[in-house]
Amino acid sequence: MERFLRQVEPFWRPHPGQREFLLSPAKTKVLACGRRWGKTEVCAVEIVAALHADHPTQHLILAPTQDQAALLFDRVIGWLERLEIDHVVRRTPHPRVHVGPHTIRARSGHVGRSLRGQEATHLVIDEAAFIPEALITEVALPMLATTDGRCTMISTPHGRNHFWRFFRFGQEGQHGVWSRTAPSAQSPYVSASFLAFQRELISDRAYRVEYEAEFLDGAGCVFRSELVEACLVPRWDAEPRGAVRIGVDWGRYQDATAVAVVVGSRENPALVELHATGDAPWSEQVRWVAEIVDRYPGSIVTCDATGVGDPLVEALRAATRHATLRPFVFTGTSKPGLIDQLVWLIDNGRLKMTPFPDLLREMQHFQMTLSETGHPRLAASAGFHDDRICALALAVSELPSSLSPGIRTAGSRPFSFAKEYPR
Repeated sequence: MERFLRQVEPFWRPHPGQREFLLSPAKTKVLACGRRWGKTEVCAVEIVAALHADHPTQHLILAPTQDQAALLFDRVIGWLERLEIDHVVRRTPHPRVHVGPHTIRARSGHVGRSLRGQEATHLVIDEAAFIPEALITEVALPMLATTDGRCTMISTPHGRNHFWRFFRFGQEGQHGVWSRTAPSAQSPYVSASFLAFQRELISDRAYRVEYEAEFLDGAGCVFRSELVEACLVPRWDAEPRGAVRIGVDWGRYQDATAVAVVVGSRENPALVELHATGDAPWSEQVRWVAEIVDRYPGSIVTCDATGVGDPLVEALRAATRHATLRPFVFTGTSKPGLIDQLVWLIDNGRLKMTPFPDLLREMQHFQMTLSETGHPRLAASAGFHDDRICALALAVSELPSSLSPGIRTAGSRPFSFAKEYPR
């Protein structure tokens, strides 16, 4: 690695934190990163440096979504072009590049089934805190069993979940794991003034997680990370079936418009689609939402009808004719009741979903605080949003129940008062 760093020194030098990471000989590295620390760059360098090995290497980039995996993959391609290393890129059916005998692939955590049985000499698991633990332990890590390979896990913390447990192995000197905290301030490209500004914009807890890379589950956190993690599945073994419920939370300037599609009943709901968009004119947003709704004829759509949302509900009603629309007005009393239903589904492990990193990050920073009048207030902490949470809560609010409770009666039962209770 030292030789490679000298080779690229004319145009790239790692900062001290990146250098320590690259020079560590540990086969398992766990790095808890703050934002803008440079994790994508340093992982790309680690992969490209390994291509100088005499033996063939197989690198797998794994991330919660294909778009996330493609970010690191494209950075690797940039390095290959900068170093003028011959390579052949293929983008279908998934991104991969061949450099002589070496192969680099980028895959989404949603395709865990197709990864079973494969081998790798190096795993790079990006945003590992947002990937289901089972995908890492049951699908990814077994790829190294016969290759004596290496594993790099890198992520912003997400509460004290499985990523935190891997991190603790390194802190306690177990299993040969190397782990470090990588706060944003380590990067010379992140100015002190920028960090000071962010500290003023967001809550102390959010700042400590996002920029100081601390593992926190705050006292006011509504969605406990270990319970959210228990709801995650790496893939659908069978396509979810049942009633379709859709939630729409409108937004344009400060917030985004979010759409959540849930399939099933209150006993077994599955989040199958989650989308968000913003800044587009309302007419385009209505058309975009209608296209999603029209994929599910007969669905029930619960729409935010607060403020500007009221005419948008009517516009959506005119744009789609195959769904039932139900308006919902957010108030100080209606929102807590709506969120409580979602919390109950998560706390009881009912809701299942593949990883949606933006939703998981919203849940991490969704808090309960007390208003000046002493009433509970549920909202995203300063600097964050809750659009996807609200869309999901709207969707699950109309879930049917597969249970039909009732009172079962027997035949008439005679009573005699003559002997014990004479009149």
